Amino acid sequence: MKFLLFNDFDNLEIREGEISGEFLVKVKLCGICTGELMDWYVKSKAPYTPGHEIVGEVIKTSTNKFKIGDRVFVHHHAPCLNCEYCKRGEWTACETWRKSKIYPGGFSEIISIEKNIYEVDVLKIPDFISDEDACLIEPLACAVKAIRKANLNSYDNCAVIGLGFMGLLNSKLLRIFGAKEVVGFDFHDNRRDIAKNWAKIDEVYHPDEFHFQKKFSLIIVGPPSISAIEFALKLADKASRIILFAPTPPSEFLKLNINYIYFNEISIIPSYSASHEDTRIALNLLSSGIIKPSELITHKFHFHEIKQAFKVARDPKAIKVIINMGG
Repeated sequence: MKFLLFNDFDNLEIREGEISGEFLVKVKLCGICTGELMDWYVKSKAPYTPGHEIVGEVIKTSTNKFKIGDRVFVHHHAPCLNCEYCKRGEWTACETWRKSKIYPGGFSEIISIEKNIYEVDVLKIPDFISDEDACLIEPLACAVKAIRKANLNSYDNCAVIGLGFMGLLNSKLLRIFGAKEVVGFDFHDNRRDIAKNWAKIDEVYHPDEFHFQKKFSLIIVGPPSISAIEFALKLADKASRIILFAPTPPSEFLKLNINYIYFNEISIIPSYSASHEDTRIALNLLSSGIIKPSELITHKFHFHEIKQAFKVARDPKAIKVIINMGG
């Protein structure tokens, strides 16, 4: 089988190798995650095979839960369900969750799935859900988790900083789950337009053109930068919640006025990845037809075009890029 070996953005190799395992999936589609475009993050993993936004077909199974030919969503992590973190419902803090993975990665014609993952977070896909929507369950689940951690209520006026693919999903879910108001911020015209027309949010602004004439009770920060978090703090009202949706580089630090944070009771809440609970909510949302992430796909490439796909994905004009793996 063929698989991608990522060494650097200008050094991507398609290699061939053998694969074995008790549960194998032939990958149909795999999306390029926003995190796989962060230089420091992927370079810290390289050389490796990226890809975790997956829909595929079971070609080997050792469990009665699945049969050959089943179309499935595959998560790349799963918790043990028994540790102290799991007992508290903090699934992504579980050591088993953090150590579990698919082999070699989603940008491979065939992947091997660990027992813990196929028992906990491989989901059968109904026939009426497209491959394109199914492969986007994982990013949708990440947005679901962020909204859950935000403890959204119908009185919240919300700001979403960054209107790329994940910011658009967050914006749409805020609208679906009943936020009072949703306002988006992005430097790029095309993304602001999509936020208005697809996510149906109330207002959009170029960050440099906003004069802080209003404050927000809930702010979701998408860009992995200190400047984006500082912008969020300027938007924050008393007793507001700031959701950090992406990590900054480990060498960067945020300077905080704790006195101001304390007396204004501003909560800063990270939201990392998603759990098996979130993926099931995401699948239910797709099944209901209330959201179709596939409508945000701007580019689709075949596996042999993956070098070009990564170049395109780094262009702000691209919203979502997915790879047809040929499965």
